[in-house]
Amino acid sequence: MKLPQDYSSGSSDGECECLPRPEIPADVAVLTTFVLRYQDAWFGMEKRVAFEAEDVAAALVMMERETIGAWAELTQDGNVICRRGFEPGGAADYWVVD
Repeated sequence: MKLPQDYSSGSSDGECECLPRPEIPADVAVLTTFVLRYQDAWFGMEKRVAFEAEDVAAALVMMERETIGAWAELTQDGNVICRRGFEPGGAADYWVVD
């Protein structure tokens, strides 16, 4: 069993020493975590990819590299942002914003 120790440079309440959270400059864009859930076009299995992007437009650009099959949805904090749609007859696909 590991007992908490008192570190002179860290926490003085007996808990584990933690690294300080880095300072984020004001001019740096804050990234948002998105989750892309989709059917993989090659294997037909459901796949989930979590990634960070500045906004939804940047997320859509990043998703172009994924081999999306018949369906897909993009979520942020569990809320559906958009879904993949298809035109009948094999026309180009599109994203529907919820």
